[in-house]
Amino acid sequence: MQDDITDATKWAIAQGYADPNRICIVGASYGGYATLMGLIKEPDLYRCGISWVGVTDINYLFDVTWSDTAGTAWSRYGMPAMVGDQVKDAEQFKATSPVIQAQRLKRPLILAYGAVDVRVLLLHGERFLKAAPDTAKIVWITYAEEGHGWRTLKNNVDFWTRIEKFLRENTALK
Repeated sequence: MQDDITDATKWAIAQGYADPNRICIVGASYGGYATLMGLIKEPDLYRCGISWVGVTDINYLFDVTWSDTAGTAWSRYGMPAMVGDQVKDAEQFKATSPVIQAQRLKRPLILAYGAVDVRVLLLHGERFLKAAPDTAKIVWITYAEEGHGWRTLKNNVDFWTRIEKFLRENTALK
């Protein structure tokens, strides 16, 4: 799927639909994961990225025992069949886990999490932030009372105001 996002972005540029100097990859949850991997795999394609409540390591989805999917039939049977087997696919998980590839981050990034998220825990973001290069331009945002997405008007206004400023600074949006 990551390659499909890259291919679609390149197609939009080739068709003249997208300005290559103003492309920012954006997403939440799995989309946040795709944002991080897009920035890591294709640093010249995107000017910046915005990832909120994004998965940063596939293994965390299996290993974290206090998430809302821990111990469910999905985690025991669905994830190994649909996502991969932690043992058999360990090398693939390393290659496709943003936290392991974080040192390759070169573009500006908003990284946002809800502190009480029980689906994609705050530790995803904390570990990615720690693993990123010291030179990385990362805007770290957490909302103490939010979970897997923003529910309050106050936090939505704050978040989208920060995004507007970030896009102006990083995509030549005037």
